[in-house]
Formats: sequence, structure tokens, C-alpha cells
Amino acid sequence: MVEKAYVVMNPTGVHARPAKKIVEAAKICEGTVYIEKGGRKVSAKSLVNVLSIGAKHNDTVTVSAEGEKAEAAVDAIGAVLASVEAE
Repeated sequence: MVEKAYVVMNPTGVHARPAKKIVEAAKICEGTVYIEKGGRKVSAKSLVNVLSIGAKHNDTVTVSAEGEKAEAAVDAIGAVLASVEAE
């Protein structure tokens, strides 16, 4: 299992556009991919679930994955979370 913590750098937090990118990145992994904030852990392969954690600017989010290409998926999600682009 691969697990890394990231700080949300987007000034508007994780809203629809970044959430869609997170879901796309999660689908790189053929196994399970989770995103967690404040003790709430959800599948990163579901747009509704990703939005439901309500990650805002400067929140710390943990991404974990297990399976083939798990590290690539976690790193790709981390890149979305670390992006400062306000979309």
C-alpha cells in the first residue's frame, strides 16, 4: 500500500474540476484508491465521494492506494492537490 499526505494548495479547494482530475488520476490504479480528510475516508474513484470530504485550501488530505500502479495514482492525485491553479 502507498500512502502520502498532501496539502490542498488550490485557493478554491477541491471543487468539481479538481475533483474530476482526482477521479481520473485514481483510475490509473486497478486496485483501490482512497482519499481521507478529518477521519473521513472515501473512494477516490467517485466524484461524489471526493467532493463530499469538502477539502479546502490548506487542508491536509491523505491519499492511499493498493494495487497495480498504486504509486502512480497517488502521485498523480498529489499533483492535483498541490496545484495552485484556481480553476
